[in-house]
Amino acid sequence: MKCTGIIVEYNPFHNGHRYHIGEARRLTDPDLLIACMSGPFTQRGDISIIDKYEKTKAALDNGVDLIIELPFIHTVQNAYVFGKQAVSCLDRMGADTLVFGSETNNLEELKKYAELEVDVTRLKQLMHDGNSYPKSYGLLSGSLYPNDMLAVAYLKATKYTGMIPVSIQRTNDFHSKELDLICSASAIRKAVQEGRDVSSCTPVAIEEPLFNKDLYPYIRRLLFTMDREELSEIFLVSEGIENLLKENAVRYDDYESFMEASISRRYTRSRIQRILVHIACHIRKKDVETLPEADFIRVLGFNEKGRSYLKQMKENMNPVTLFKQIPEPYKQLQWKAELLYASYKKDPQNYIRRCLQGPEIKM
Repeated sequence: MKCTGIIVEYNPFHNGHRYHIGEARRLTDPDLLIACMSGPFTQRGDISIIDKYEKTKAALDNGVDLIIELPFIHTVQNAYVFGKQAVSCLDRMGADTLVFGSETNNLEELKKYAELEVDVTRLKQLMHDGNSYPKSYGLLSGSLYPNDMLAVAYLKATKYTGMIPVSIQRTNDFHSKELDLICSASAIRKAVQEGRDVSSCTPVAIEEPLFNKDLYPYIRRLLFTMDREELSEIFLVSEGIENLLKENAVRYDDYESFMEASISRRYTRSRIQRILVHIACHIRKKDVETLPEADFIRVLGFNEKGRSYLKQMKENMNPVTLFKQIPEPYKQLQWKAELLYASYKKDPQNYIRRCLQGPEIKM
């Protein structure tokens, strides 16, 4: 059976994602299309504007056969950890091809970047000159856009598998905030915040949107009340960043002002956001350092093809269809993220109940 994998966040699902699914099917003609998806939080540290079950339904309605979840602790990390773990999940699922979008859409050039050994001295000099870490890496290796950087991470990971990488052209400007038939997820999130109609951009009804600014009052209280030593033990907190975060929490009442004051050459917006998510979830360094290798696959949804495939591969992939089946201590870390997310839903108990139930099924 020919299986194609895609790595997605769907924050929210939009017309560009429909295009991605369609191109993945057109270019690889798979018997099965599998999506490895982030859950309540994304790789860049954003809270998901819609919940993972809404994202799963959208994926099933638009051509994905099987949706699996990248564990929270592997999602809210840098591009290379995210890419490595997502590719590993798809590899264990038996995917033989990986289709991803990139701005340059030059697979050979991206492969060259994936082979690079980073010159740390040169990287530090570029950062000293005032460039952020991602920009410095881009200058070091040519010119890398956000999805190009993820593509490089995927390519580095696929080298250790038998998966064939396929690149497709990203159809919109990642940084653009303009709405169009196909536009960026960030443009849609901005429009939703401003109360604008986004129905032409996405098939999903965004009825209960969540944004990072919603988390700020809680995170601010934590930064007020946790001492520096306690904060320094939180996963991803390093180099004394806890001091700056505590100071800025005192100074700034609103999220954007806090973020602008916290971002620096070394700490990008995404990196700060990832740190804040781990603070909010109380994820400690020792919790992550002692994690065993993930040997399970969390299944979020499937159609008839997906169900049949899971039955065939059950012995090889250890699929988990109920929350209680997630092995410890992954279950503990995931539960913290789910409870934090639930606390911002209008009906927290309903979301928690949904987390404990089985996958979404489309027949």
